[in-house]
Amino acid sequence: MKLHRFWVVALVALAGQAGLAQAENISLRVNFNDGRNGVTFTPIRAETGEFGVTPNLPAHAQGQHWRVVAKNAQGVILHEVAVENQQQRHVEVFNPKSGKIDLAQSVKQADGAFEVSLPFDKAVASVEVLPAASTNARIASAAPVVTAKFDRASLEKMAAASKMVRTQALAGGATATTIIESGPAKTKMDYVFVGDGYTAAEMGKWATDAKKVIDGFMADPLFAANRANMNVRRVDIASNQSGVDEPDRGIYRDTAMDGAFYCYNIERLLCVNTTKVLNVVGSVLAPDQRDVIVVISNSTRYGGSGGSVATLSMHASSVEVALHEIGHTAFALADEYDYGTCSLASEPTEGDVSLNWNRSVKWGSQIAASTPVPTAAGSVPNGTVGTFQGAQYCASGKYRPTENSRMRTLGYPWHAVNERLVKSVFAKYASSGLSQSGTLSGTGVSAYVPGATPGYLTTGNGTISGQLSGASGTDFELFLFKWTGSAWTKVASSTGPTSSESISYAGTAGYYYFEVKSYAGSGNYNVQYAFPAP
Repeated sequence: MKLHRFWVVALVALAGQAGLAQAENISLRVNFNDGRNGVTFTPIRAETGEFGVTPNLPAHAQGQHWRVVAKNAQGVILHEVAVENQQQRHVEVFNPKSGKIDLAQSVKQADGAFEVSLPFDKAVASVEVLPAASTNARIASAAPVVTAKFDRASLEKMAAASKMVRTQALAGGATATTIIESGPAKTKMDYVFVGDGYTAAEMGKWATDAKKVIDGFMADPLFAANRANMNVRRVDIASNQSGVDEPDRGIYRDTAMDGAFYCYNIERLLCVNTTKVLNVVGSVLAPDQRDVIVVISNSTRYGGSGGSVATLSMHASSVEVALHEIGHTAFALADEYDYGTCSLASEPTEGDVSLNWNRSVKWGSQIAASTPVPTAAGSVPNGTVGTFQGAQYCASGKYRPTENSRMRTLGYPWHAVNERLVKSVFAKYASSGLSQSGTLSGTGVSAYVPGATPGYLTTGNGTISGQLSGASGTDFELFLFKWTGSAWTKVASSTGPTSSESISYAGTAGYYYFEVKSYAGSGNYNVQYAFPAP
């Protein structure tokens, strides 16, 4: 939930370096509704604090977006972030026996809610929701149409009210229980499991079911290996009735979060009311304590779904569905199956699919010299890293790193490329002993550390260190940049005649990133880096 060095459009009003590190942010929960006059947005909750801000979407990310901007009194945009247009929802259904995809399609969601966090320094006079910018928006003279505008006074009043709500018990009595505590929320990835369709008399059953699901997650080798980077909490909320809606069977239940199968007329698609989920979870947990939310419905029918909130039932195979969906939600992994609507318009932003089939592919450093590229299915053992044709809804023209992983078929391992991508996401929550490897394809080419979202380090006061090693015969250089309030500024460099470079910089609290740049040659690199926790 933090800023990316490339994605921030403007940050011109923050007062100095130390102020940037400690500036107050605002977290907004916004309802959207597609009515007769178009989409309307209504803020329903605001919180202020020192939590991180929402990472922007890359400029070429697929799908439609909304822009959320903070402006000063003169109407100048101070902060801007693009968020997913949640009206456009990708849904997928897997076969419970084979684990293969049965259905993948896009549907329109008429209403719902999303959360977004922005800097909220004293210069901010309003927050607005705007349509997605056109490709030439930076040079366009026409002012964008304002979809919604929230003035500062109203937001401050709402934030004060929201703070009071958290100190009072809600009707229905939502409570939070810590299951795994590895450290402060701002330095860990926080998972929340909340039950739906459990009555007050079934809270014991809910606790047992939640333990079963959480144990299933933590038994996955990837989550087990990253346990030290996770916090896990259980949220309890009693429903008026037990179970879940099953319209195709004439069953309807009054539950806390409106869990229902047959969502969008798709039998195994299990949906919930996102607004109610965020309201329940947000009533007992702060913004930094709810990075990933999973709703567990009180049913043994097979199903689930992904998106901003993941869902699953108590069917024996549902954890596999949830792991796949969390691959999207938490780790920005793409679907690696080839069923669906194909687009070859641009290189995907996700790290596990590509238009490129040769050794310069984004995971090229993990391809053994003996592995042929492109890599034919069945030509190497599953799990071998190569470039296999067929990925992200395209039967041809897009490539995946292994023949079959969890992002293609349920029940398979994540495999090396996805494991590295997941590790890099977890790494942003740590403070030391981190590593990133990659490939520079030629002279003048750069790579950035950390490469995973949000693409920067949030540090406290102290020493920031980086150690670069590169392929023999190359000359790679290492630079360190800091956000100074209006621009990224180079604060340290190491530019010797080889690819063995190191930086040790005594810095103040703030935002930093490393750049690795080829002065001469191409090949693999590795950066070991550490920084003081904020």
